Amino acid sequence: MDRSEAEGMSDKTGPGTAGPGDPAESAGSVFARSKHPVDTAGRPVKGSNVSAGGPDVPAGTHDGPEALGTPPHQTDSSRDPETTVMRPGAHGGGVTPRPPRAEDVDHRAERRAERLIAFWFMISVVGTVGFVITNFVGDKHKQYYTPCLGSALGMAVGGLGIGLILWAKRLMPHEHAVQERHAFTSPKEEIAVTEAEITSGFADTGLARHPLLRRTLLGAGTVLGGLVVVPLLNLTNSKPGKKLDHTSWVKGARLVTEDGRYVKLGDVSIGGIETVFPAIPVTAADGSVIYKPKTDLHTKADSTTILIRLPPGVDQPRKGRENWSVDGHVAYSKICTHAGCPVSLYEQQTHHLLCPCHQSVFDVRDGCRAIFGPASRSLPQLAIAADADGFLHARDGDYDEPVGAAFWERS
Repeated sequence: MDRSEAEGMSDKTGPGTAGPGDPAESAGSVFARSKHPVDTAGRPVKGSNVSAGGPDVPAGTHDGPEALGTPPHQTDSSRDPETTVMRPGAHGGGVTPRPPRAEDVDHRAERRAERLIAFWFMISVVGTVGFVITNFVGDKHKQYYTPCLGSALGMAVGGLGIGLILWAKRLMPHEHAVQERHAFTSPKEEIAVTEAEITSGFADTGLARHPLLRRTLLGAGTVLGGLVVVPLLNLTNSKPGKKLDHTSWVKGARLVTEDGRYVKLGDVSIGGIETVFPAIPVTAADGSVIYKPKTDLHTKADSTTILIRLPPGVDQPRKGRENWSVDGHVAYSKICTHAGCPVSLYEQQTHHLLCPCHQSVFDVRDGCRAIFGPASRSLPQLAIAADADGFLHARDGDYDEPVGAAFWERS
């Protein structure tokens, strides 16, 4: 209501008071509104027990059964003919016009906004293409791989998001809409109005008037949707097949620690463990044999081995593996046969190896047989021997079976 109507009501009821039957009384509290529902103008809702004379009129004079009232609620469904915004005014509030945007009155500003939005859509396209290229061409073992992958994905998603935000702020119309809360079931007339508004809203996006935005948005969305295919291709291309049948261990390769120290008899105490890698024998120009340690990431991925020294008489080698150990030293693949996690927790009292990821347990005394947890097979054993100088080395070369999770055997 306007100011004059508010003053007229104040004159009738007295300042700050409401007489019986006054709609303002019904709208004063939640309980009053639920008992005497009124609309936002203060008039009784049809079907309530409130008549023009107020809630104290005799029973039977109301125009319908008592109904639960609902408070007024604003929804964005009917447009104000003018672009407006709610701001406090000199008379305690109201709706004041919003100043027009530069894009609404200046065609050049509209074109600049269109080019800016198209620029961000193209940034999204560049980010998506960069993500795909980095994924398939980049070296996954390099430090730049993950940051580049994340930056490209951020450009792909961020560019599209910023473009859509700028589109809504600069080119789509701004409006203020108010509607009373209505029943959950909409009449056919409102459904028709909604369909008309959807059609009008699509026209407001400007897709028909801005072909550059239409094309760049379609291109950015299409290319970005292609990212869904990339993880599927990664799963297809990441199957190792027969690659895990062979590791970097060769016959005569010495056991070397990560810091480059060759392991000799006596270096590992009884009950101790050591993580070792292969040191490949290479013939020098003068005919001498030198050993080249291989501790790179590729070698660690499949050749990491755990060396354990058991007490005398504890090891129970399987048939055909009687000569695979030296003075209680046994070597097994450190890669768990369940999911490929590093098996690194050793219990000296029980001679059990524990995988910390999913609690698979292997019995070192019995060829590292899986005795608990989800692992389905034993850890592959590496046959080792000692040369004349006491250095431990691979006796026959590689493991006798594939390393890693049992799943890869079926790939």
